[in-house]
Amino acid sequence: MMRKVLSIILLLFISIHCFSQDGYESWDKRYVKVNISDVIRFETEYADSVNRGLIEGKYYSRFSLFRIKAEFTGEKRDIADSIKSSMKNVNKLFGENEFLPVITAVKKEYRFMIDGTEYWFPIQHVLEEPFQNEIMKHDNVILYCVFFNEHRWNKALYNTFLISEFRKD
Repeated sequence: MMRKVLSIILLLFISIHCFSQDGYESWDKRYVKVNISDVIRFETEYADSVNRGLIEGKYYSRFSLFRIKAEFTGEKRDIADSIKSSMKNVNKLFGENEFLPVITAVKKEYRFMIDGTEYWFPIQHVLEEPFQNEIMKHDNVILYCVFFNEHRWNKALYNTFLISEFRKD
């Protein structure tokens, strides 16, 4: 009998602890909060240095997990094949096999405003319907994005933020 009572108490304690945590706590730990303007500025300056020959090599890429606050404008469009191709290239280099089916399924980009600047972010296909149901025009959102950076031999620079999760701010 005592064992049963202890089991129930333990179960209640674990349940209360689990349900009291913020559901996005683990996402916030994995996805670093960044200022997107700083990220874009750094990547553009780095690419310019490579293009001017100040840094050796002509091709580079980067893969990171970022958290960004943005305002949704209510607009969406089809994603360009060149952007999907760039994400696939970076994904191959970093061996992130879990993202390949996600990238292949991406169909749309959504427009956001951040500090007065317009950005288009592709969104995972499985998130499109929940996003449209939960987020309205002019809503502020927290976007959890996989950052795919690619600087190609032909000097083309891709800075792509793929939405992996979101929440209303």
